[in-house]
Amino acid sequence: MAESIIHLNDIRKSYFMGGQAIPVLMGINLDIFKNEYVALMGPSGSGKSTLMNILGCLDSPTSGNYILNGKDVSKMADNDLAAVRNKEIGFIFQQFNLLPRYTAAENVALPLVYAGVGKKERIERAQEVLAKVGLGERSHHKPNELSGGQIQRVAIARALINNPAIILADEPTGNLDSKTSVEVMEIFGKIQEAGNTVVLVTHEEDIAGYAKRVVRLRDGLIESDRRSTMSSFKAEGVHV
Repeated sequence: MAESIIHLNDIRKSYFMGGQAIPVLMGINLDIFKNEYVALMGPSGSGKSTLMNILGCLDSPTSGNYILNGKDVSKMADNDLAAVRNKEIGFIFQQFNLLPRYTAAENVALPLVYAGVGKKERIERAQEVLAKVGLGERSHHKPNELSGGQIQRVAIARALINNPAIILADEPTGNLDSKTSVEVMEIFGKIQEAGNTVVLVTHEEDIAGYAKRVVRLRDGLIESDRRSTMSSFKAEGVHV
């Protein structure tokens, strides 16, 4: 039987405004297994952003258990959660979140700074990962010298640098044109084929179609959970 890397048991989340509890997640039960490629979908207000924040250890559930790679992270203190985030999760955001004064290699190496890795090793490892996403020759360029697709490749390389348990991508093609979106999604396919677990949050059906499994939320609950038999990826210049 496949090993569960994410196990959610009756996850509930409420926010409190003016002393009143506003429930957002109503009891989520979900297992994601090693090397799966999963898309989370749902309309505005469905709870998918809240669920993504919990999966990424950016927020904690009000109740329930979240087991990530064998650790119960649902009751961890903020400092412990930060350490788990840096080690276990590679984040890719719609807004890229690169530092404009840093080169591509320096941006990619940032998670290694928090992990206490020395500067020489940081840059060497960053350049290796950039080469894997087809940007080996652009490692000394700053974000304003790169195209949107290249910037997102830098963000993907940064997410991969620590060999995380899961890659969590939040609307990763939201700021890209159609052609570049296809190239970026092909990279995610290669990442998954190389053995990583990929969780993609999107509202776009065509982007979700690249995943092997689509979990849909509505009104704080899982509405459907379906696997597909899609696809092979041939991203040029990508050797993840």
